[in-house]
Amino acid sequence: MARQFVTLDNFYDSGEQSSTGWTWTTAGRVPDLLEKTAPVNYAQRGLAYEAEEADRFVYTQQTMAERQATNPALAKDPDLMPGPALLTAPDGNGDDDDRGQGFLWDAAIRAGLSVRNYGFSDASIYDAGAPGTVPLVREPAKTKTRIYTPGDRLLASRSDPYFRGFDQKMPDYWRMLEWQREYNAMATAGTLPTLTLLRLSHDHFGDFEDALDGVNTVETEMADNDYAVGRVVEAVADGKARDSTLIFVIEDDAQNGADHVDARRSLAFVVGPMVKQHELISTRYTTINMLRTIEAVLGLAPLGLNDSLAIPMADLFDPATSAWSFRATASDVLRDTKLPIEVERFVAAASVCGPLHDSEYWAAAMKGQDFRTEDHLDTAKFNAALWKGLGAGPEPVNRPSTDLRANRRFLVDGADTHCGPAFAAK
Repeated sequence: MARQFVTLDNFYDSGEQSSTGWTWTTAGRVPDLLEKTAPVNYAQRGLAYEAEEADRFVYTQQTMAERQATNPALAKDPDLMPGPALLTAPDGNGDDDDRGQGFLWDAAIRAGLSVRNYGFSDASIYDAGAPGTVPLVREPAKTKTRIYTPGDRLLASRSDPYFRGFDQKMPDYWRMLEWQREYNAMATAGTLPTLTLLRLSHDHFGDFEDALDGVNTVETEMADNDYAVGRVVEAVADGKARDSTLIFVIEDDAQNGADHVDARRSLAFVVGPMVKQHELISTRYTTINMLRTIEAVLGLAPLGLNDSLAIPMADLFDPATSAWSFRATASDVLRDTKLPIEVERFVAAASVCGPLHDSEYWAAAMKGQDFRTEDHLDTAKFNAALWKGLGAGPEPVNRPSTDLRANRRFLVDGADTHCGPAFAAK
């Protein structure tokens, strides 16, 4: 996507980690309480992990009965209070009825735009054996097995009940197929939403012992995420709405493995009609610029002061560039998984790349890490395990002083795909 459209080599996430990053990405600002509690929780010094419209692990927009049905363990919690206040969410720009409703979809809904959600504000429990856990099913729509539990009352009726949220046991391939099932049906009926929220989370990877379909190594889980994102882009490119649909891809934070430029430097992609092709864009952009661009495309006013002062990413677009296409290809490392990927989806290669280690290796290497939800890892041990399993030579401890600002196009375009270690110490 970066090579075919625009390579954003100077893009930065506004959030430091997922609890704040998710809110920066979806609302353009983070409430005071969340900014203060996140560092304490992330340092494992107490306090709850507050994020995604949960307050002390409770989705306050649910009724008491809904909370206890979602998580039966709460029924015996003497400290569970019934109040609906959500102090970890920004308020909207309207009256008191907009409290806790300062997210992008809130503004779109207030403006009368149609919204469809896949995995945002998910209150479901995916931990095997936990009270209230939902079953691990590849294609739940076929059996009408409800998976998603809404934690946001406005998204409740606008969410796919068969879409699975953050669960590293499930390949993104199946999430992509569920989204595509609905997308094709809505395209045929002429009811495609104006704003789609789609969460594909396997780039986090983990749960190697319990992962489905042999997608159980660092390489295969990352490749699964790449392929699923590519298939989403391809579906739009081949669909009826190809000339009126823009796709924005972002991760909410860049934590764990700060690069040579900045700890917040990150990946971002913009794909679709009027997006420049084969262009390197080195303008400094952040999460807020992307959010402001989405608002401008939708005709929405800024959500707050931060995005109102941000400029849209105008230099990514050229009205003369209307024709576009995309075909997703699968990484070689997915060949030996049980995902039903067509042979023609793999790029012919002189040698087939495979994972450097199997699932047993990664399960042992990551023993003690908590992949059940975001940001519950021992990051030093996590990065050390990644280097030992994927790198070559001693783990680097110092950043090189090389000035990489010169010859940027050569540095961006000069990398070749290869088998073997993903990176090596110099």
